[in-house]
Amino acid sequence: MDITIDPGALLIDPLKAPPRAKPGLDSTHLSTVPVFFGDPVLDDFRVFLTLLWRHLKLPDPTPLQLDVAWFLQHHPRSSEVDHLVIMAFRGAAKSWITGAYALWTLLRDPQKKILVASGSVRRSIAFVNWCLNLIGEMPILQHLRPKHHQRQSSTAFDVGPARPDQTPSLFAVGITAQIVGFRGDLIVGDDVETNTNSMTPDMREKLADAIKEFDAIIKPGGQIIFLGTPQTESSVYNVLPKRGYVIKIWPARYPNGKQRRMYGDKLATWVAWALDQNPRLSGRSTEPTRFSDEDLAARELSWGKAGFALQFMLDTSLSDVDKFPLRITDLMVMSLDRRTGPDLLSWGSGDHLALKDVECISFDGDRAYRPASVSETFSKYQRICAFIDPSGRGKDETTLTISAVLHSTPFVLKQAGWLDGFGPKTLQEIANLLVQFNVSTCRVEEDFGQGMFAALLRPVVQEAWKKKNLMGPKLPGENRTNTEVTSERAAKQQKELRILEVLEPLFQGNRIVMSKEVLADDYKVTMARDGTDLRDRYSLMYQITRLTREKDCLTHDDRVEGLSGVLSMFQEELGLMPARQAEKAEEERTKALEKRLYAEEDRIAGLRSLTRTLRKGLRRGGRR
Repeated sequence: MDITIDPGALLIDPLKAPPRAKPGLDSTHLSTVPVFFGDPVLDDFRVFLTLLWRHLKLPDPTPLQLDVAWFLQHHPRSSEVDHLVIMAFRGAAKSWITGAYALWTLLRDPQKKILVASGSVRRSIAFVNWCLNLIGEMPILQHLRPKHHQRQSSTAFDVGPARPDQTPSLFAVGITAQIVGFRGDLIVGDDVETNTNSMTPDMREKLADAIKEFDAIIKPGGQIIFLGTPQTESSVYNVLPKRGYVIKIWPARYPNGKQRRMYGDKLATWVAWALDQNPRLSGRSTEPTRFSDEDLAARELSWGKAGFALQFMLDTSLSDVDKFPLRITDLMVMSLDRRTGPDLLSWGSGDHLALKDVECISFDGDRAYRPASVSETFSKYQRICAFIDPSGRGKDETTLTISAVLHSTPFVLKQAGWLDGFGPKTLQEIANLLVQFNVSTCRVEEDFGQGMFAALLRPVVQEAWKKKNLMGPKLPGENRTNTEVTSERAAKQQKELRILEVLEPLFQGNRIVMSKEVLADDYKVTMARDGTDLRDRYSLMYQITRLTREKDCLTHDDRVEGLSGVLSMFQEELGLMPARQAEKAEEERTKALEKRLYAEEDRIAGLRSLTRTLRKGLRRGGRR
C-alpha cells in the first residue's frame, strides 16, 4: 500500500503513549485483541483518518479529533461487548470521525457488519451514503466497491469482498425501526437523542427502551458506539453508564475546577492531561484553530447559558438542588371555567393523580398532577387580570397571560404568544382574548417604546368590547364594558431574580392552579414550530423548569416572565390564607341563604296573615 506521508509523525499520541500497542500488551485493556498488519494505515486509525481528511481537502485532524480516534480504537473494555458513548460538542466532527472508523473497520475486515441508527432515518442514510461515496472516490478504499450482484442503495450496501449474507455490510435505520433479525459487529448510534424525540419524560423512556434492542443484535465481541450531544439535562445518555457503557466527554472549552469535578472520569483523557500541563487553559477553547474563544462567546450568547452548557459543554448535571427551583409537579392542573372556580383545592402528587394525557416538557419524574381534592362549591372569580410582555419583530415572542384569583388562589386560564411584535393581527387577537375572558385589567410591561404598545392596544380593545356589547344580552353577573389597559416599566433588577421572587414561593407553597388547556396548548404549539433544535425554548414548561438564578440562563423567557407578571398583579390577594378565605366565603353564602330563607318565611307568614284576614271578612259579609 503506497503511503505518501510520514506515518511516524501521526503515531504520536497526545499523552506520549507508545505509537501502537505491542504484541505482548494485555488485551483485556483494549477494545479488541490487537491485530497487526505491519501497515500503519491498518494498525493505527489516526493514520487512516488523516489520509481521509487530506482526501477531502480538509486540514489535518486536530489534537482533539485525534484523541477521539485514539479512544475509538484503544478504549478500555469492561465486558465481552464494548459499549462506548462519545459525547462531543456540536461541530467537533464526531459523526465524520466515526464514519471514517466504520470504513477503517471494513478496510481491516470486509466481513464485518455495521448498523447505523439515528434519531432521524435521513441522518443515518446520509451517514451510509457518505461512506459509500468515499469507497468510490478514495483509492485506498476502491477495492471495497459493491459488485453488480451485491446490494447497493441509499440505506444499505455490501462491500465487494464480502461473502453472501442476509445482513448488509453497512445499513441505516431510524432508532424506532424494527431491527429484529439483523446481526452486527459494530452498531453506531449517531445522535439517537434529538430535540424531537426527547422533549418529554415519556419520550425519553421510549427512546431508552429502543436503545436496549442494540444488545439483542450485537455479535459477541462486537462494539456499540453512541455519538451524541445531550438535548436535555435528563438526557438518555445519563443512564447508559448503568448499562456498562464507558462515556468520554470532549467539551468545547477546557473546564474549570467545579466542572472538572462534575465530569469526573468521564472527561476525555487528553483534555484532562492538557489542563494538568497548563491550568491556565481553563475557560479557553479546546479547538482554537476551528472555534476561537470569541466564536464560542458568540455561540453562548445565541444559545443562552443553559443551552450552551448542554450543547457545547455537555453538562447534564443536576447536582445543585437549588439550580432549578421550579417544577411542574408543584402545580395543580385541571380544566378551568372562564368565570368561576372551586372555592378550595388541595395539592397532591400520588400516581393516581398523574395526568397521563398531558405531555410535559420537563425533567424525568416531573409531570402534571390534578388536585388531590376539589370542593363541591364554586364561586365567581374575584378578579381576572392579564399581563403582556411585548417584543419587536424577531425571535422573541409577544406573550399574553390571563389569570384569575379566588380566595387567595391564583388560576392561570390562558397563555398565548406571537412573533410579529406590534402587528395588527396580534393586537386584534389579544383584544379578542381580553374580551372572551372578561379581563378587568391588562398590564403591559414597557421595557422600550414609551408606552407605545399599550397606546396601540387600547382602541382595538375598546372596539372589541363595543362589538361584544352589541351582540346581545350578557351572561349573568357580567357587566363589564371595557378592559383597563395600563403600562408599567419593569423594576431595575436582574430579570431571573425578579421572576423567581414571585414564582418560587407560589410553586413551593403549591398555590397555583394551572388550566390543563394551557399546558396542552403549550406542547401543541411547541411541536408545531418550525425547526427542531431550539423550538422547546419557546415553551412555558421548558422555561419554568430550566429557570435558574443565573443571569441569561434562558434563550427565551417571554412566557415564564408573563406568568410571573400576571401573578404579581395579585400580590395583595395572595398574601391571605386560601382556606380561611374559602371558609369566609362559605360563611357569607350561608348568611345570604339564611337571609333569603328568613325573608321567604316572613313573606309566607304575611301571606298567611292576609289569608286569615280575608277569610274573616268573607265570613262577616256572609252573616250580613
